Amino acid sequence: MKIRLAGGVVASELCAWVPRQSGPVMLAGEAEAPMGAAVALGPAEASGEQVLDAVAELTRLVQAGGVVAAGAGVDLGSGFRSARLAGARGDQRDAVLAALRTLGIENAGRLGDRAGFLVALFGSTVTKRVGAAAALAISEGRWAALHLASAASDMLGPEQLERILALTAPENVDLIQGGPPSALAQHLRQVLEPLPGPRRLELILDLWTQVSEHHAGLARRERRLATQSRRDRVGDLRERRRHHDDELILERLRAELNDLEPSLADAARWTPPDHYWYDLLARLVEDALATTALLRTAVAIADHGLDEGLARSATLIRAAEAELPGTIAARSARRVPGLTGLPARPGAYVRDINRKLADGKPGDAKFAAYIQPRLACARDFGLVITEAVGRLLEEPRGVRDEVLRNWAKRDLQNWRHGAGYGSVRPPTDWGGIPPWTIPLLGDAEPLRQRLSTSRDPAVVEVAGDLLWYVDLIDALAQLYGHDAARATPGTGAPWFDHDPPPTAAGPLAPRLDSITLAVAGAAQLVALGGAPPRGVRTWTAFTAGLLAGTAISEALTGEFAVPAPLTALDGTTVTGTGARFQVARSARMLAEWSDYMGNCIAGTHYLDAARAGRCGLAGLYDKNGFLLVNAELQPRRPATRGWKVTEIAARFNDTADPALEQRFRDWVATIPGIAPGETDPPVPEELPTKRPARRSAAARLIEDAGPALGALAQRAWADEVDGEVMEVFAVLAGTPPEAALVRLRRLGPEHLTGACRRALDSGAVDLDRLWATSGIRPMSTAVQDLDPALRQRFHQLPLLLAEPPLPKALRKLVKLPALADPYALDLAARRTRRAIGELANQGDPVISRVLARRPTEPLLCALTVMITCRAPAIDLTPVAAPRAVTVPGYPATVLHDKNGPWQRAFPVARELGADTEVFWERIAEHGLRVPASWLVPGGWTALWSRAHTRRR
Repeated sequence: MKIRLAGGVVASELCAWVPRQSGPVMLAGEAEAPMGAAVALGPAEASGEQVLDAVAELTRLVQAGGVVAAGAGVDLGSGFRSARLAGARGDQRDAVLAALRTLGIENAGRLGDRAGFLVALFGSTVTKRVGAAAALAISEGRWAALHLASAASDMLGPEQLERILALTAPENVDLIQGGPPSALAQHLRQVLEPLPGPRRLELILDLWTQVSEHHAGLARRERRLATQSRRDRVGDLRERRRHHDDELILERLRAELNDLEPSLADAARWTPPDHYWYDLLARLVEDALATTALLRTAVAIADHGLDEGLARSATLIRAAEAELPGTIAARSARRVPGLTGLPARPGAYVRDINRKLADGKPGDAKFAAYIQPRLACARDFGLVITEAVGRLLEEPRGVRDEVLRNWAKRDLQNWRHGAGYGSVRPPTDWGGIPPWTIPLLGDAEPLRQRLSTSRDPAVVEVAGDLLWYVDLIDALAQLYGHDAARATPGTGAPWFDHDPPPTAAGPLAPRLDSITLAVAGAAQLVALGGAPPRGVRTWTAFTAGLLAGTAISEALTGEFAVPAPLTALDGTTVTGTGARFQVARSARMLAEWSDYMGNCIAGTHYLDAARAGRCGLAGLYDKNGFLLVNAELQPRRPATRGWKVTEIAARFNDTADPALEQRFRDWVATIPGIAPGETDPPVPEELPTKRPARRSAAARLIEDAGPALGALAQRAWADEVDGEVMEVFAVLAGTPPEAALVRLRRLGPEHLTGACRRALDSGAVDLDRLWATSGIRPMSTAVQDLDPALRQRFHQLPLLLAEPPLPKALRKLVKLPALADPYALDLAARRTRRAIGELANQGDPVISRVLARRPTEPLLCALTVMITCRAPAIDLTPVAAPRAVTVPGYPATVLHDKNGPWQRAFPVARELGADTEVFWERIAEHGLRVPASWLVPGGWTALWSRAHTRRR
C-alpha cells in the first residue's frame, strides 16, 4: 500500500501505525487517521513487540515536541521512523526544529545524516560554518536565534545567517513566542523581498534588538515592582497621616488657647498662625525627600541585589535621615490602635535603615528580613505624598501668599550635597511647573536661567523650584520601570504621570511582543498595499513607512456585507465546544484579529470577498474572551444548500485543535443557506489584462464631485454654522474665531481634552452648548446629500468623516475654498466629542457636576453607553443588573429597542471613544453602569427623570 505523507512524499513498501488507547493500529487506508496525524513507519514484517516499542517512542516524541516533530523522520528503533500523513501545515524545517528541541544536539543523529537536517533548516546553500554556528546555538539552548535564522534563510546568505545564529536573547525570554519557522519565513519574504540583501539583515538585527529591549523593559518593571507589597495600603496610609496631622494641630490649638479641652466654638474661632502653615509645607518637603530615598533604594536593590543596592544608596539614605530629627521620626512611628502599622512619615523607615547600615553587620537573611518590609511601602508613600503635594499646590486653602513665598525660599543644600541630582532631569534643564513655579519664585527666573557654569546648583536651588517634587515622581516612575515621569500639560496636578500608558498605536501597527508578531504585522501592511520604504535602517522607521501608505487607510474603511444566516448566529455558542462564534463586520475588526493572531486575515483577498458578501470571516472565542481560531466560511453551490468551512487556523496560522475544528465544521454544516428568493453571492469577475489610460484619482474627484460637494457644503454651513458656534470653538482654541479652526486642527488630543476641561470648569462654555456645537457637521451633511451615484463612484468620500491622514486625492479635495472650512469644522467637532468622552472616562469632576445639575437624555445615554463599553478604572455603580435589558427609571426604557434612546446613542458613543461591539458582553458581565460621582440624591432614578424632563 502507498501512503501519502506530508510534503508530497509517498511511502511504498512500508506500513504505518498510529497509537490508540487499545494499542498500536496499522492503517489500512489514509482515511482511518486525521490529516497530518503522526505515524510510525516501518516494515510490514516487524514483530508486535517492535511495533509496540516504536509507537511508544513516537508517543513520547509527540508529547515532548508536539505532533509537528514527528514529521522530521526521527529514528524510533528497529527500522521505524516517525512521519506525518498528508495534509499537515508547514514544511520540513518546522519538523526538524521541533525535533531538535526535543532531542538536543547529542541525539541529533536520530534525524539521519547531519547534512540532511541542516539543508532542511537552512536550504541547499548551507555551509559548514553555518552548520557549526547552528550546532553551537543548539548546545547553548539559543532556540530563538536558530528559529529566526531558519526562517530568514530564504532571504539571507550564509555569512548573514552566521550573524543571526550568534544572537543571544535575554535570559528566560522567548523572543519568538509561537508560530513555526515556515510561517515566519513566509512573512519575512513578503516584507523584505523588495529590499537589497544588506538592508534585510540590518532590519532583522534591529528588530531583534527592539524586541529584546521591549522584554527587558517588561522584566525591569516586574522586578522593581516585586520589591513592593502586593497589598494596596494607600487608603490606610492616608488615614494614618490624617490622624497624625490632626494630633499636631490639636496640640498647637491647646497650647495657644492654654486649654486642654477647648470647646468646639473655641476651635471654630481659632485661626492657625502662619508658622503652622509653614511647618505643614516643610513637612511635605521632608516627606517627599525621604520617600524619594526609599524609592531609589528599592530600585537599586531590584537592579543590583540587596548588598550592592544598599551600598549604592547609603549616601542617599544618610542625606534623607538628616532632613528629619530623630524625635519627630520616632513619634510618627508610634502605633495607633485601629490604624495601619505603617508610620505616618517615611522618615521613620529611613532612620531605621540608616541605623541598620551603620551597624556594619553582614547582609544575611535576618538583615534582609529587616530591610525589605521597610522598602515594600515606598510606592504607597510615593502615591500618597505626591497626591498631597499636588492637592496643596492646586488649592492652598488657608495658606497666605507671604507664607508660600517664605517657604519657597527654603534652600536644599544639605539634601543635594548628599543625594545629588538625578540623571534624567538635570537642574540646567529645569524650568519649573507652570503655573506654580513662577509665582512661588516671585520675580526670580527659573532655575535653568539662574544657573551659570561656575555656580553649584545645590546653592542656587530653592524649594520653590519644585524640582524635589518632580524628583519624587521620577523615582516613582522608575519603580514602575520607566526612565522618568511623563509631562501631562493641561491636566492640572500632579502635572507629571508616574506610570504613563504606552503611546497609542493604530490597529495595524506591528507589535513588539515577539519577532513573530512584529513581522506578521508588517506583512499585513504589505498585503494591504503598504510599500516597503527604501533607505531606512531601523525597524521602527520601516514600519512607519509601511503605515504611511494611503492604501492602508482606504483598506480599513467600510462595513462588510455579512449574509443574513451568519448574522443571525453572531454571538452564539458552537455546539459541544463552549466557544463563542463571532462574525467580522468591518475591516478594523479584522485588523484587531490579525494584530493578536499574527496572521494575514485582514489581507485584501479576504477584505474584498467580505465586502462583496462572497464569504463570512469569523472568530471563535473561549470563555475567557481569548480568540482561539479564525475561519473563512463560504456558501455551497447553490447557496440554498448551506455553508462550509474553507479555511480555519489557530494563532500564527497554526493547526487548530482537531476536536474543536471538527465540531465547528459540523456546526457550520447545519447553518441554513441563502433563501431561494435571495441571490447567490456574486462571483468575482476577471480583471482586464491591461487598463486603459485614465486621469488621476485626484483629478477625477475634484472635477466630477468637487463642485457639487462644495455647493452642498456651503449650503450646510449657512444653515448650521453661526457666530455662536464659532465663538465656542474660539474659546477652546484660545484664539479669535477666524483662527479657531486652524488652531484646533493642530491641537493634540491631550491638549484639546485639557482645553475642554478648562472651558467647562471656568464656565466659559457649558456642557449643553459644547455638546450641541460638537454635533454640527456641515461636511457630513454635504456628503450625505451628495448624489448617490457620485458617492458610489467615489468610494473614498466617507474617509472625509474619519480621522486623518487622508488619501492624496482627498487631501487635494479639502483644500478647495468651498470645502476647507466645513472639513476643518467637522474635524474639530469630532475631536471635541472625543475629548468629552475622555473627561468622562477619567471620572473628571467637571462632567459629574454638569450631569448632576443639568443632564440631557441624549448626552446621558451616550456617555453611559461609552462608560459601560470602556469600563474605566473608576468607581462605577450598576444601573441595571447583569443581563437585564430593562433600565429602571421614569419612564422605563429597553436597551435593545431600535427606536429607543439607547440604540440611538450607539453612533454617538463611538464618537466618544467606545467600542460598541463589546456592549452586550459588558451588559452580560456587569450590567449597565455609570460613575458613582454622577448620581445625585435619589440615585439613577432621579438623574434619569431629570434628563427625560429636560428632553420633553
